[in-house]
Amino acid sequence: MNMLNNIFIKTQQSAHENNNNFQGNFLNTNNNALNFKIENIFCCPIYIAEKPEYVETLNKASNSIIKRVIDKHKKEKLSLPNSYHSENLWVYSEFSTIANEIMQQGWNILNWQGYDLTNRIPMLTEFWVQEFPKEGGFHDIHIHGNNQISGFYFLKCSEATSHPVFHDPRPGKVMTDLLAKDIKKINYNTNQIHYKVKPGTFIFFNSYMPHSYIHHKGKEAFRFIHFNMQASIDPKSVQKT
Repeated sequence: MNMLNNIFIKTQQSAHENNNNFQGNFLNTNNNALNFKIENIFCCPIYIAEKPEYVETLNKASNSIIKRVIDKHKKEKLSLPNSYHSENLWVYSEFSTIANEIMQQGWNILNWQGYDLTNRIPMLTEFWVQEFPKEGGFHDIHIHGNNQISGFYFLKCSEATSHPVFHDPRPGKVMTDLLAKDIKKINYNTNQIHYKVKPGTFIFFNSYMPHSYIHHKGKEAFRFIHFNMQASIDPKSVQKT
């Protein structure tokens, strides 16, 4: 054991001495830089679009739903949630148009990304409206397993409310990361991105993307629709055996 420790210590000392000998050559980061060809691989796209024409109708349809959820929490004296959360919205006809829009756009994205969608159909697995409590709300970092596309449609929000945050999905990078020189710049070192949104904003992303919502103290109302979509096997394509 002593011999192994001595070998380890000597090896570390040797490495430290060599680093000291060469350190001066590395202080200039542009010194003898190669003319690299940069290839960005394993990209994580976020799709953002504005569709404000749904806001008025869906806010009106959501009012009674959110009120019922809040009233239930008060009546049953439940603990304050991080967000008031509805049942799946596909039971309400007022949400059928946006449901079809979500499935179509999600399908488009998967196709653009090069996935083979043969014998598959889009299926909404979750489809909720949520509102943060006036006392304060948030969402911890999470993903949506067993789905391909997730997203949000914002109904009530402003500069004074919460907003979504996306986190680097690569665990290897997270484990070995260094501090960024300037966290205000989006670069290869960036580990999270904040998105400011407004009523009518759509955000679509692959369901493996970790995301969260910053804590919101209820200065203004914050309400959004959250959805998850799966490219499910088409039952009609399954041969009977």
